[in-house]
Amino acid sequence: MGARVLCLILLYFATNRGENAARINHPRVLLPVFEEKAINFTLEVDETNCYKWTSSRQDLISVMPVYHGFSECASQAVITVRTHDRRRNTAIIFAEEVQTGETLRSEVIVDAIARLNVRTATRQLYLEEAPAMFEVHAFDDQGNEFFTLEGIEFDWKISESSTNKPAAMRYLSFTNSPYHTVPPALKDFEAKGTKGYMVLLEGINTGTAKVTIGMPQSEYSHVQPIEVQISVLANIIIEPSEATIMAGDSVTFRILQLKMDRLHAIDSKQYYLEVENAKVAYLDGNSATGSAMGRTQVFLRDRNMANTDQATKAPSALLTVAEPHRLGISLLPHLNWVTVQGEHHDIALDLFAADGQKITLGTRYSISSELDESLFSITLRTRNGSRLSGLAKKEGVTQVYGSYKDLTVQAELQIFKELQLRPSNAVLPYDPNGVKPISLQFHATGGDSNYVWFSGHPQVLHIDGQGLATTDIRDVRPLFGSQELFEDGNTMAAHTTVKVALAKNPKISRLAKVFFLPPKRLQIKRYNFETSLKDYVYLHVAVFARVNNSDVPYTSCDNLNFQLDFSHHILQQESNGDHVEPVQDACHVLRLRATAIGSSTVRVWYRFQDTVLDDTVDLYVFEPMSILNPHENEVVLPVGSSRNIIFANGPQRIFTLEAEIVKATAFDRKIVQVSEIQFNTQNAISAFTVLCRELGETNFSYRVHNSLAKPSFFAYRSELTIKVHCVPPRFLKLYARQQLRESCPLEQSSSLLYLKDRENKFEIEIEVQDAANRRLMNISSLWLDWEFGAGEERYPDHKISHRQIAELEVLHGVSLLSRDVLILTLSEVAPNFRIKGTVASYNDKLLRLQDIQAENPAFGVYNSKTGSVNTPLIENEVRFHTVNSTLLPKDHVSIFLAPGHVERIPIVQGSGYLQLKLSESGIVQVEFNEKARVLALTPLRLGHVHLELIDSCLTTEPSHLSISVVGIGAIHVASMDRLERTARIDGIVRLVDTNDNLLLIDHNRLADYDLSEVVFDQSVLSVRLGDQENLGPGEIRYTLVGNSVGETKVVFQSGKGALQVSSEPLNVQVFAPIRLFPRDSTLVVGSSIQIFYQGGPQPNTNMVYIVEKEQIATINSAIVTAHRLGASRIVGKCMLRNPVTGKDEVVSQDTVELRVVALKLVQIRTPLVRIRSGAVMPATLWGLPDLSPMVLGTLKNTKIYWTVSHPEIVETFNVFTAAGIEYQSEDLISIRVRALSPGKVTITATMSLADGTKLPAASVELFVFKTLDLVAPKPIKMDSILAAPRSTLQLKSNMEDAVFKLDGQSSGIVSVTRDGVVHTKDTLGRDLIIAKTVDQTLPIGIEVKNVQYILVTLMPHIKFKKAMHYIPRGMNFMFKVSLHDNLGNEFSYNVEDNGNGLRYDLATKDVVDAQIGNNLTIALNLQRETNNVLAIRLRDPTGVKYAEDYIKLAVVESEQIYPTKTIFSVGDIICFDSPLTFSSIWSSSHEQIVTIDKHSGIARVLSHRHKLGEKVIITSGEEANHGGFLKYDMEIRESDAILFAKSFDIFSGPEYRGQLVLRNHIQSDKYSNLFAQNASKCANQLEKVPVDVFNCRLIGKEVLGRQLLKLYKVEAAFDVVAGQYSCKLKLLSSFTELLAIVKTNEVRLEIEAAMPSGISDTMALKLVPGIKVTPESLRVTDLKPQELHISGLDKALHRVQVKPSDSTYFAVDFIEHGHGISKYRLRFFEDFPLDQHFYVLVTSPETEQRIEVTIVGSTMLAQKCAGRSYGGPLVYRILENFGFILTTTVIVVTSIWVYMSCFQTQGVTQVNSEVFQTSKSKAHVQRLPHHDDTFNKSRSRSFSPSHNSESSTEAYIYGYPRLNSPNRSGNSPRFS
Repeated sequence: MGARVLCLILLYFATNRGENAARINHPRVLLPVFEEKAINFTLEVDETNCYKWTSSRQDLISVMPVYHGFSECASQAVITVRTHDRRRNTAIIFAEEVQTGETLRSEVIVDAIARLNVRTATRQLYLEEAPAMFEVHAFDDQGNEFFTLEGIEFDWKISESSTNKPAAMRYLSFTNSPYHTVPPALKDFEAKGTKGYMVLLEGINTGTAKVTIGMPQSEYSHVQPIEVQISVLANIIIEPSEATIMAGDSVTFRILQLKMDRLHAIDSKQYYLEVENAKVAYLDGNSATGSAMGRTQVFLRDRNMANTDQATKAPSALLTVAEPHRLGISLLPHLNWVTVQGEHHDIALDLFAADGQKITLGTRYSISSELDESLFSITLRTRNGSRLSGLAKKEGVTQVYGSYKDLTVQAELQIFKELQLRPSNAVLPYDPNGVKPISLQFHATGGDSNYVWFSGHPQVLHIDGQGLATTDIRDVRPLFGSQELFEDGNTMAAHTTVKVALAKNPKISRLAKVFFLPPKRLQIKRYNFETSLKDYVYLHVAVFARVNNSDVPYTSCDNLNFQLDFSHHILQQESNGDHVEPVQDACHVLRLRATAIGSSTVRVWYRFQDTVLDDTVDLYVFEPMSILNPHENEVVLPVGSSRNIIFANGPQRIFTLEAEIVKATAFDRKIVQVSEIQFNTQNAISAFTVLCRELGETNFSYRVHNSLAKPSFFAYRSELTIKVHCVPPRFLKLYARQQLRESCPLEQSSSLLYLKDRENKFEIEIEVQDAANRRLMNISSLWLDWEFGAGEERYPDHKISHRQIAELEVLHGVSLLSRDVLILTLSEVAPNFRIKGTVASYNDKLLRLQDIQAENPAFGVYNSKTGSVNTPLIENEVRFHTVNSTLLPKDHVSIFLAPGHVERIPIVQGSGYLQLKLSESGIVQVEFNEKARVLALTPLRLGHVHLELIDSCLTTEPSHLSISVVGIGAIHVASMDRLERTARIDGIVRLVDTNDNLLLIDHNRLADYDLSEVVFDQSVLSVRLGDQENLGPGEIRYTLVGNSVGETKVVFQSGKGALQVSSEPLNVQVFAPIRLFPRDSTLVVGSSIQIFYQGGPQPNTNMVYIVEKEQIATINSAIVTAHRLGASRIVGKCMLRNPVTGKDEVVSQDTVELRVVALKLVQIRTPLVRIRSGAVMPATLWGLPDLSPMVLGTLKNTKIYWTVSHPEIVETFNVFTAAGIEYQSEDLISIRVRALSPGKVTITATMSLADGTKLPAASVELFVFKTLDLVAPKPIKMDSILAAPRSTLQLKSNMEDAVFKLDGQSSGIVSVTRDGVVHTKDTLGRDLIIAKTVDQTLPIGIEVKNVQYILVTLMPHIKFKKAMHYIPRGMNFMFKVSLHDNLGNEFSYNVEDNGNGLRYDLATKDVVDAQIGNNLTIALNLQRETNNVLAIRLRDPTGVKYAEDYIKLAVVESEQIYPTKTIFSVGDIICFDSPLTFSSIWSSSHEQIVTIDKHSGIARVLSHRHKLGEKVIITSGEEANHGGFLKYDMEIRESDAILFAKSFDIFSGPEYRGQLVLRNHIQSDKYSNLFAQNASKCANQLEKVPVDVFNCRLIGKEVLGRQLLKLYKVEAAFDVVAGQYSCKLKLLSSFTELLAIVKTNEVRLEIEAAMPSGISDTMALKLVPGIKVTPESLRVTDLKPQELHISGLDKALHRVQVKPSDSTYFAVDFIEHGHGISKYRLRFFEDFPLDQHFYVLVTSPETEQRIEVTIVGSTMLAQKCAGRSYGGPLVYRILENFGFILTTTVIVVTSIWVYMSCFQTQGVTQVNSEVFQTSKSKAHVQRLPHHDDTFNKSRSRSFSPSHNSESSTEAYIYGYPRLNSPNRSGNSPRFS
């Protein structure tokens, strides 16, 4: 019994081991045989071990292993049918495992094809649908299907059922199908236009067709073609599908086709309708008419379909003919007769049959209706009256009547006011961190005022019966299962609606959408940008969300916490105060109170998560506006007089904004007239003139504010009011106020003594008052009469000269009346002088000028007792005595210290009694001559003194005279420092005294000042004294004359020795006159040329060009562009600023001529017309008569085409062809011609202008000849040295002792020294030089010829990556100039040493940097875009016929050049890119600052320049080899800022990267230190980047945080993938240890990144340890439940979600939650497949983790074990698997015996025997398609799906041919 048990156990293990052994994917394969085609098929072992493949019949089947890389092991092999014998044969393919010797086999059977079959999903095609796939299958004579038909051609033919009908279907290639991709096996057929085993068929017309498939191979001509009948249908419906009509009425049917998911009406030519019962109805086209009561079907017929197919497939409709039974009425669409204004409705009047069916009413019958159309406006009424479409217009009630014959109906329609809901859309902020709830009031109007309110989501938004909505959003994620997305990807945080409806008709409603959106932008929508001190600024803040790529404003945001930043704290926020309604789009109003005067930039910001939203405005605070004058705040005036009013402060013009000051006034225009005074002042004032027009009182109001031309502005208005009294005069007062001193020696002295001024004037002050004793502020409109006398004597009026004036004072530029004065002129002193004044009347003349009508009578006073109007007497009188007064003519005098100089000051005023007093003696001597009344001042020494003069009679203050005795303290010269030769300019010498004031000069005594001039070089400049007219204080004029070109200095001086004063040297440049070039220019329309000049001042910074006739040509930056034919002149002026006059003046000018001619003919110019083969010469296009390429090359949008009659004789190219630049037709002004072979050739050039004009073609005929050479007895080429006349060259040999001399028969054309220096002369010809050593001689022939032409070639050390048509900007080229003779031969030396250097010219200068080098080379630096022509010439063209060559320079910006920016900072990594080939070498001019990889072009900035502006040059190319290269200029700045990408973040513990950026303070928009055009490509080339520019440090702010510091490693790193520097945290200990320390606490840390300079930045981190799941994977063997444990913080565990990957086969249940751990149970269902991939998904929102726990089934474990390699030592393997080996040996022996007994095959171990089983689990087969990914990832060991064919008994005895066939999937390599 024990032995049997042991045997069963061994047998079980052996069987288990055998099932898991390696297998071939197909143990038996059936392949077809062809005469001319070898069929391939791929076999594969599911173990990737090393196998040796062999075939038992190489004549039948050959096998080729598929090797991967350099390995000689193959787990795949391609078998090929080699036989052409069409009979059944069998071969065995063996796969032997090299190490273990295990052998696998596959039986391959070849046979002939007996029959074909077609497999397709349908036999019916529909129009407008995707094409159907049809596939051919082949079978042998036993019914077995061949595994593959790939590579076999088939004949597919479509035959139509009728010849007179259009084709029903067509073939569609996989390439042209938008629904399919081309199968790899059919690519060759698609390319050839033939068909393989699979095709696509597409329906194009309805009908039927037959598809015939046959084999074109002759060996299979006996195989019967198969035929398939296919129908093409259309998706057709009839509308209406069911209809009821009355007898005699009609209904029209529509035929609709479904195309692209839409119904379309189709043409009826192909389709027609047919009635089943013609007695009930008959058809006329698509219209059916009822004949008799009854019911019938209406069928749709297709003319393309056979009659046999019509009955079963045709669409139909049901038609009923009946009588009406009742009439119904309804209001559509709500079926409710209560509505509101503006609603559109249809009044439906319908007839119904007895069975309730609605009758379709045609045009034969009609229904009558009636209603009040003033309430309900009818816009459309159907012909039969069944539908009334209209609009509810007015409120009211109307009856609606309807009738049909004896049937009637009635309804009542109620119309209310239009229902409106505000706001219609509400956008509210979503901020989980908000602390305030949101309230929003909705308002409804209209209807019957009885509403019902609804909330679309009561949990989010609650609304009461009054429309008040309340919401408190914290986290809406639990409330919404799936969040909505906007078009731009923004997430909608929450969404609900508010609906208001009529209680009587809830379907009449208005809907408001409510969005809870995260904020995206903040904007100050409206604000008053100015206010007065202690007043307020109101900021209307709008916050916007982002929806569908547009900004949507919040409706309310009072719950948001806005923060304010002030640049100057002149305002403060106040929350209390009156409520201010926000403007449109604004959601909140901020109230700011002004506390100080000035301006401030206010930043309003709000933080949402990690984003700061802000907006900035400039605010201004000014002093409150006040009335500066009058102080009484009232104006009293008589009629006809005016007064100026001054307002101070208030709003002023703001020069830093585009603001406009707006002023407004208000007053009674009948009483007063007001006009504003316009003046320029820097003071903050405004002034107005108020004029009284009639008696009365009014208020004058003045308002002012600033206005901005933008929608966010609203005005802050300042306003003040003044009372204006227009009154009649009532009283007159006169005042004489001046008094004399008591000590006056005059005989009369009293309080009424008046001082007479120097003009004998006496002043009496006048004051007029009104009845209220208020002073009239202006009496200019009043007429005053005056009477004068002395004592009792009255003077005649003409005796006393007098006038009445109004004295004015000016306040801030505004005239104000201070007092009215009567001024008398008395020639003598008069005692007891009397003045009487009377206010007589108005000044009628003045009133008439002002169009004013005064009251009548004037000044009338109404007597209330008598009722009369009386004119009062208004007069007054004053008496006084008059005397003289004294004043000085000036209060300061400056006296120049010179011998004999006296300053005299006349004293013509005053009483003549003076007291003199000097503040200091010894400086000046003062004498007063009483007779002459002259004060004499004599200077004694330098100094300053005050003289006080006191008049003994005047009561005024003493007069003071300030006296300064001065000398010359400084000399300043003002003159132009550059003048033209022979020209004259003025020089102004300004003398400054010792007090730094301009000296008052007496030009009649210039010798007193001892001035002289010193000219350093009098041959250059002459200086002499000039005219002294029209000079300012302290100025002396000199004249400067230019003698000759040069520079010199001029110095002006005064005095001698130590007292000498000199001016600063004046540098004067005398320049040659300006001369413009070219002198005479000829252009064509559209061409351009640059004007340049010689001479003039150096440097010349202001050259102005003017074209006299701008319609002919224009000039810009010295470049003249021709526009029209004609002639003009160009004037060039050199402008300099004259410091004397302060204006720009022309110092030199010149004029050149310009002609614009028509371009009618062009000419090709070549230096040769006869050229030897192999030579190269230039060919250039010229315009006739003599328009050079410098002109034609600047034309834009021209086309030039070069053609060659015989390309085998010559070829053409441009000078940049060698570098890969192929110019296009517009740039081919000059080309190169290379002679290839002898012959005659014509080169033709055609040119088309920009306007499309095509010029006649130009051509040149060339003859290419072959040079004479010796070919026998051996080829010898006789070359001689070519030299030009008057040149020198050096001969060198390979032997140092060689001596050079002329041949004995020399003609003396050249001379030679012993060391080989050859000198040529003017004579042309040949000569012979002998080089001789001791035992050898060498003849050297030399030929002296003239140089015929020069040729410019590009030095070829450059190549572009791809062909280009323009030169990229930034390129540098090196050109070589070669000399050629009249045959094209190149001279064999350079001639620069003889003085024949180069010069160049450009059509447009200043855009190309050209440098002439040695050895006839020229370098170009092309740093700017240009369309230019370069002409290169010999400097000495003597004897050279064509001494110039032309190169077109078409330089444009290239996208392949990167970077384009030039400023970088330390730490940057730059991936340079250029259009040059990868072989180009990268280099840096300063490797210590910027190091660059010479191959990849990746650079790192290591340090920075200490001098700002210094450049580091990066080059790409061959600069070192004098080739072309590309140059980048870089300015390196110091990294003085380090900034983290986030200021705060959360991490789960194990690892974290805090990204940051290093930048300079000017790089505000820099967010990465990696600069690359292709970041991913650059990242792949970057290796580990060392980081030494900053250090990272972890900081713990709390005790718990400091405990964690030892658990983490912090280092600075560079993330290559992200392109960012970062501080990297890595946990050094276990996660369990971290949890033990943290427990349930939140830990806050900081990362600090600091540079060596001390600059740093910090980032706050919150540590929330992640969850941990155990076990990490689950193994399932017996479907028993298993537990899953999740550990972590409790707050994280509460939000953990655990879900199965496929709930069909297993479930996850929650068990319990403990402290720090949660437990879950997994339940597996009975049909759980053990061979598929499943997992448990654990998500933790708190820690942002997503963990997959893999579920491993027993079958999958077996597969993993089977995948192990068995290549270890044999002894170890035997000892390890001794039991298994013993069991395996028994099984193998038994299997061999069974196989030999059953199959009679020797020496082969049979594996994969299960493939011969024909029945498998159906459920397993159906599940396979649902797990394609799993199937591909782990290869299945079993291939046995069921076979779905028409014959249910057919089975695949060779395995399933469509499953995992590498040939079908296209994964195997191709074999020919």
